[in-house]
Amino acid sequence: MLDYSNPQTNTDLAYDLRQIYAKIVGEHLLDIAKFRKSNDYYYWYKSLEDLHTIIKHKFKNQKKDEEDYESIKKKIADLSNKNILAWSGQSNNPKERGDIEELLRRLEEFLYCKMSDAKMFGEGGRIAGL
Repeated sequence: MLDYSNPQTNTDLAYDLRQIYAKIVGEHLLDIAKFRKSNDYYYWYKSLEDLHTIIKHKFKNQKKDEEDYESIKKKIADLSNKNILAWSGQSNNPKERGDIEELLRRLEEFLYCKMSDAKMFGEGGRIAGL
């Protein structure tokens, strides 16, 4: 059993939780990349939503950032409903697929930007030369 009165235990626990959180975020980033590369729009989108669930507490301006996120999501929903065959991979219409990819990339880039703003990529302690 952990001795919570021991300051070292609290430090170890905080470190362990940060490591677990970083691993979970990293796994989601790998999923996103996998589905983006395979042009699986539905799972790419779902993976981005999962990442959002995990990182949204890190948003600096919660209200505005959530509004921006929801705005992009709405555009994706509208476009996916308009281009169901392209969304599901049953059509290779380049315009439809390009429009969907553009919005999914915009959502992905938005989340990465918020992660960068929150210094989730480690900008706070850079090692020279890396």
